[in-house]
Amino acid sequence: MLSPVSGGLLRTWTEDGTRLWSVDDPDGLSDLLGRGLIARTSVPDDRFRETVLLDVEAGTLLVQGRFAESSEDAQTRTFLLGDPVRPERNPWTDLDHFLAAAAASAVARGEYWVVELGGWDAPSEPYCFFGVIDDAGERVAVIETAPVPQDTGVWPEVPDDGRPGTSVSSPASEDTIEAAGIFAVTAVESWGVAPWDVALTFGHRAP
Repeated sequence: MLSPVSGGLLRTWTEDGTRLWSVDDPDGLSDLLGRGLIARTSVPDDRFRETVLLDVEAGTLLVQGRFAESSEDAQTRTFLLGDPVRPERNPWTDLDHFLAAAAASAVARGEYWVVELGGWDAPSEPYCFFGVIDDAGERVAVIETAPVPQDTGVWPEVPDDGRPGTSVSSPASEDTIEAAGIFAVTAVESWGVAPWDVALTFGHRAP
């Protein structure tokens, strides 16, 4: 299991633990993730996450295509990993762009995504959900998060009255779907974690 690539860094989770890496081609890897292109594994509640093959000793990441084009799978790519280094660009900006692109891709496939903590035993909160739903014949983009973000300048301010979460919705358009990136990043920043501490989980949108 792996995080989004942010600031050239990537976190992986295996049965032996977790590790942060630098990636030799961060943009090339990021372009493959979150687009429904690579192998997936099931997680509870009929959802799934993207997975890769990791050779820790060799420092290599083998990314396999979700759908084999041939018996040899022409989509397979290998990336080289190394010790983490200080990011040369803002990792939160990378995460924003990645989630915006993943949102557009998920909508095109009739899916939703949830940003949550990485790892195989992630808690149910914190989370940030994005999807497009049908409401009386209108397509509506919905983003929901818990706990409630406070003083962000992005999420609407709501009373600190113990409510479990909050949501924002608007008619679905290219702009409102793209806005999922900044809303999700702002929520994740409020969790007190790094961009590479989260993972993306997908599910199929209900009819």
